[in-house]
Amino acid sequence: MATPQAQPATYSYTSTRVEVDSDGTQMAGILCTPDGVDHPRPAFAIIGPIGFVKEQSPIQYATRLARLGYTTLVFDPRHFGETGGEPLQFDSPALKTADLGAAVAFLAKAPNVDPTQVGIIGVCMGANWAAAAAASGDPAISRVALVVGAYLLRTQLVAGYGGQQGFDEWVAATAPAYERFLATGETDYRPMVAEKMEDSFFNFDVGYAWYSNWVRHEPLTYRGLWGNRLATVSEHELWQHDTEQSFKAITMPTLVVNSTNSATDVATVEYLVQQLPGDKRLVVTGDQIQTQFYDDPLTIDIAVDHIHSWVRS
Repeated sequence: MATPQAQPATYSYTSTRVEVDSDGTQMAGILCTPDGVDHPRPAFAIIGPIGFVKEQSPIQYATRLARLGYTTLVFDPRHFGETGGEPLQFDSPALKTADLGAAVAFLAKAPNVDPTQVGIIGVCMGANWAAAAAASGDPAISRVALVVGAYLLRTQLVAGYGGQQGFDEWVAATAPAYERFLATGETDYRPMVAEKMEDSFFNFDVGYAWYSNWVRHEPLTYRGLWGNRLATVSEHELWQHDTEQSFKAITMPTLVVNSTNSATDVATVEYLVQQLPGDKRLVVTGDQIQTQFYDDPLTIDIAVDHIHSWVRS
C-alpha cells in the first residue's frame, strides 16, 4: 500500500508596504510574510518581465509562496512604478541586477528570515537579471529560479542583425543617443503598445495582446503604476547583454522552468542549463505560452509547486 504524501503546510500571510534602499534610492516594495511563523524561514526576492511593476507577475508568485511559508519581496526597480526616477521606464541590466541585490540584502535582515536561505526568482526578461545577480558572486544569494526566461543571448542577437557586422553597425548607430543620455539624461520613448502593432515595442501577437490589457489600467489603482512606454536608450544596453556568460558563472543551486511554447525554445534552454557548473534542475511544464506564466493561476501554481519542491529537496 502506497504511503500518502504529506501535503505542504499552508499559511495565511500579511502584506506590508516597505521601502528598499538601492544605492540611495528608496524602492517601493511589498513584503509578504507568512503568519504564525516564529522561526527563521527561506525567502525570495522576485523580479519580473521587461518594463514590469510589482503588481504584475511578481506579486502572483509572492503571494503563493508566502502561503507556503516563504517571506517574499516584490519591488518597483529604479525608474519604474512607484519608485520612479528620471528618466522613467529606463530598463537597464546593470541597475536591475543591482536592485535585485538590494532586495536580497533587505530580506536577509527581515524578521524570521534565515539569511542563509534567501533566493531570487526571475520571470521572463527578469530571468536575465536574476541570472546576472546569481553570477555576481553575491554571498547573500543562496539559490536562483529562472521562470520562462526570455534570454538575451549574444549569438541570437548577432544573428538577428544579419551577422556580426550588422550588429556592430547597430551598436555604433545607437551609441550617440546613448552617450547624449549619459551626459544629459534625455531620451526618446517608444510605446510598449501603440495603436498599430508594428509601431509597438511588443510588435508580436502574444506580447501585444497581453500588454494591451494594461494600457487603460490607470483607474485601477491596485494595478500599480505601469507605464506604456520604454526609454529607447534602454535597447542600447539590453541588446548587448549576454546571459550565456551568466549561466557559465552560476555556482549556486539553480532551477530553470520552461515550457515548449515559451519565449526561449527548449533546445536553447537545455544548452544553457548544460553551461551551469553547479547544482541544476530543468523542468519543462508543458505547452503553456509565455504570458500564462504572468497571470494564469493554473500555470503559476505549477511553477510555484516546482519551486517549492525544489527548495524542499
